[in-house]
Amino acid sequence: MTGSLPTDPQQKPKKKKAARACVHCQKAHLTCDDSRPCQRCIKRDLASTCTDGVRKKAKYLQEVDQILSFSSGFSSTTPLEYSMLTNMLGSPHQFLDSASCSSSSSSTIDRDPVLLYPASRKTHFPNVKKPYNYVEGYHYLINYVRERMGRQELMRISKALSLFRPSMIASMMNLTEADLIFTERCLQRTMMEYEKLVSYSGTPTVIWRRTGEIVLVGKEFSLLTQWSKEALMNKKTYIFELMSHTSAIEYWEKYALHAFENANSAVYSTCILLSPTKRLVPCTFCFTIKRDIFDLPSIIIGNVRTKKSHYLFCCANLFLLYTCSFCLS
Repeated sequence: MTGSLPTDPQQKPKKKKAARACVHCQKAHLTCDDSRPCQRCIKRDLASTCTDGVRKKAKYLQEVDQILSFSSGFSSTTPLEYSMLTNMLGSPHQFLDSASCSSSSSSTIDRDPVLLYPASRKTHFPNVKKPYNYVEGYHYLINYVRERMGRQELMRISKALSLFRPSMIASMMNLTEADLIFTERCLQRTMMEYEKLVSYSGTPTVIWRRTGEIVLVGKEFSLLTQWSKEALMNKKTYIFELMSHTSAIEYWEKYALHAFENANSAVYSTCILLSPTKRLVPCTFCFTIKRDIFDLPSIIIGNVRTKKSHYLFCCANLFLLYTCSFCLS
């Protein structure tokens, strides 16, 4: 008895899959062939309409106008932050009218004085009654990249956003409004501790939310970049506004890779900051993502140093990193 079965000479050879199925075979999920019209369409009298089917593109490969637009009727409530990312990456509708999405109007919104003056945080954080509106930050990001960057840069940022969108959906879909209010109270309370830690470290430090909105500025950061604390905190300012376009893109790409990983280590890179007079400030850049109790990125601690003081920067950043980790634990 041999180990192989006898072959049937009458057995028909298997059909070879075509590189691309026609529209009819694609719709019916059947095997097609490379000829046009294909044999199946000829038998079914569909030869006149037998053409190549259209493959679906990944969302980050769609046209920029589709990727960067979202429905103007989208709800601005914080529990739907992940829906904001979905619409931002795939909805075919126009997202805002020109009057409501101008960068000047978005950037001149007055900042809550609680975020500027540490003493007022103590009485504010227990009185948080609603979740923080992160959707506004995504609105501003989309408007910013549409107005100031080219097509290739827009595609890179859109691809970066699409990397952490599934994790954001999975983490937020079961959270209630009470959960989000609690996380905002925790963030406000944590910032009270960071105020003291940053003043002790001596390292140029700036802290922002996951949308990039700056919530704390150290004195050394102001000295390095010439941005005063009042200029950055009296109105909503985003960290990517202080970076060159290339540095902003690289930041979002690195953030997307590390936003939901388990490691709590810092991400080291370089960046070019912009002073109020648009002077370039080349820096060594490091940021650490801190998560809330639901494992969502809460705040990002950024440390910068001029490249001439790189060694001192690494030592000081390690001190601040371990101190902040101890504080949160």
